[in-house]
Amino acid sequence: MAAMNMKPHDIRVFGSVHRYHQGPGAIGLVGEVAASLGKQPLLVADEIVHGLVFDTAAASCRQRDLELRWVEVRGDVTRAAVQRLVAEARADGRRPDVVLAAGGGKGVDTGKAVSRELGARLVVLPTSASNDGPCSKAFVYYDDAHRMESVEFLPRNPDAVLVDTNLLVQAPRALLVSGIGDALCKLYEGEQAQNNGGLNLFGGVGTIAAQQISVACDRVIREDAVEGLKALNAAKPTPAFERLTEALVLLSGLAFENSGLSLAHSLTRGLPLAAGTETTLHGFHVGYGLLVQFILEERSPEFMAAQLAFHRSVGLAVNLAGLGVRDVGADTIGQTIRAIADGTMTSPHLKHFQRPLTAADFENAMHRLEKLAA
Repeated sequence: MAAMNMKPHDIRVFGSVHRYHQGPGAIGLVGEVAASLGKQPLLVADEIVHGLVFDTAAASCRQRDLELRWVEVRGDVTRAAVQRLVAEARADGRRPDVVLAAGGGKGVDTGKAVSRELGARLVVLPTSASNDGPCSKAFVYYDDAHRMESVEFLPRNPDAVLVDTNLLVQAPRALLVSGIGDALCKLYEGEQAQNNGGLNLFGGVGTIAAQQISVACDRVIREDAVEGLKALNAAKPTPAFERLTEALVLLSGLAFENSGLSLAHSLTRGLPLAAGTETTLHGFHVGYGLLVQFILEERSPEFMAAQLAFHRSVGLAVNLAGLGVRDVGADTIGQTIRAIADGTMTSPHLKHFQRPLTAADFENAMHRLEKLAA
């Protein structure tokens, strides 16, 4: 009878990737990891990522008597594209039982979707630290117009994530900065979610472990982001780059799944409606959204000054122009901000905040941020 009376808010839940490997040359572990999970590995990646990882991964697989095959990711993560890849994977009568999802956000999400359709185990090989997706069970489907269609979930988190920092340190700077923006919000969104009745992605209350992971994620970013970015100049991993990578890929992923999201991610529903943001990476949107969240939390002027300074030190946007928004002139910015605010109101995460908000609240906060960042 006691079990029948349990409510979600009574149960603490923590979930995570099964194994995480990070360091120079980590992709050489593909064969060992794949062999522990199945017999028919399949690489899901675009042509560029295939060139980066296939030879090393295939050689590692051969050492374990496995043949690695490849299906090519083209375009967005749509249902039609995933079904095409599944059909290609099954074309010769073999059924892949281990999917290697490789690349950035698009490649990894496509691999996740393919693994779910095949019922295969999943190994993620990120080639940049641009987002918190590699360790997560979540992925996103888009429509043919590149609009978010739905957030989907795997039955479990990835079986393994292999983060080869020799690859990540060669990725474009914008990708690493995007990862910083995506990860920087986790402590603050998690606090809002947990303090205001939010459940995590596993349907339960957050744990002490999740809260402390969020604290560590924030601390490492603020201590190591500037120095870690310098490693890109020589394209060689440094201790600061390794710590930053762990914060952006592992700690950030564990934090958001086990704590919850709030306003910073809510802004990502509205910002794509502003002309000029089409090519701006997700993490830049989230970083801007975090500043808006801070204003709506009524943070002190000293706190806001420190946040703006940090954003600038790593290259994150502090205003709409920094996100590439075109209509920010005196005659048009009001309309632009209004459209972003209206789009933001469609987010399911708005309820994870200390008070109810209206579109006008977001409009006022964005106007205030424009003045602060001037």
